Amino acid sequence: MIVTEYGLVQRAQAGDRAALGDLLIAHQTQMYRMAYLYVHNEADALDVVQETALQATKSIRKLRQPEYFKTWLLRILINVAKQQIRGKPPAPLPAAKAVYQPDLAQRQDLLQLLAGLSEKRRLPIVLFYYNGLTLKEISAVLHIPVGTVKSRMNRGLAQLRVEGGKMDAQQN
Repeated sequence: MIVTEYGLVQRAQAGDRAALGDLLIAHQTQMYRMAYLYVHNEADALDVVQETALQATKSIRKLRQPEYFKTWLLRILINVAKQQIRGKPPAPLPAAKAVYQPDLAQRQDLLQLLAGLSEKRRLPIVLFYYNGLTLKEISAVLHIPVGTVKSRMNRGLAQLRVEGGKMDAQQN
């Protein structure tokens, strides 16, 4: 039997802890990626994911629209990550081992470029490209109109192209 996410959310809201566990497991990779982009280290990212799961467990019955579980969960995660980094100096991204892992070095460059964007421009890009959310879902997560999502993404991507070009020029 195929169980839909919507069905799992309804079961979780009715008190089925196993259904909630299945939902959290299904989204753990996306949650970790998003958390890591905020806190820049594995231990803190895992703490953010754990706290997000705890808060989701406590408030799953308050979710009014089960079809938006994923956006609701990511909104919780963003708030938890912001709380975690509030008052802390920004953590540097760990150094990449470019000699042995060139793909990791390229990803590291991209993470550094993303870290250089304002949060308003970075979040829509991360939610779209790293988490696979639609523009409408991003709009719901960030509580902004779809047109604003599009313009922030376009401006952020343009800034990434400019900064990436500068980085390439410096490396050559």
